[in-house]
Amino acid sequence: MPKVYAFDVDETLEISNGPVMLKMMLDLRAEGHVVGLCGNWGCFFQRVPDWGNYISFFNAFIYKPDFMKGLKDHAGPYMAGIDEFVMVGNVLGAVNSLGVICGSADSEAASLAGWRFIKEDDFAAGAR
Repeated sequence: MPKVYAFDVDETLEISNGPVMLKMMLDLRAEGHVVGLCGNWGCFFQRVPDWGNYISFFNAFIYKPDFMKGLKDHAGPYMAGIDEFVMVGNVLGAVNSLGVICGSADSEAASLAGWRFIKEDDFAAGAR
C-alpha cells in the first residue's frame, strides 16, 4: 500500500546535517509513495536544483501540525489507496548519528497531526 511521507530537512536530510540520503526519497517515489517536505523548503530548493523530481508537496509558512493534519484530512480522501501518513524527522534536542543537535519537534508535530513518526536515524537505517 502506498503511504505519504513528509520529511523534515534540517538535521534530517543529507543536504542539511542529516543522515537521510536524497536517493531514499527517490526510491520511495519509485515504489509509488507520495513524498514531500514539512521543513526547511528554502534550503531544499537551493540545494536540490531538480527538487520537483523528489517531492510532490511542501509546507510553507504553516505550523507543521496544522499542515500535516490538513493534508491528511483534506487531501487524504482523494489519494486512492493511501491509509498511512509518516513524518520523518527529529526529536527536539536529540543528537543525530552525525553528532548534530536536532532543532525540530517533529515527533510532537506528528503526534498532534495523527501521523506515524520515524526518527531520521531510524529511517536512514531502513525503518519504513
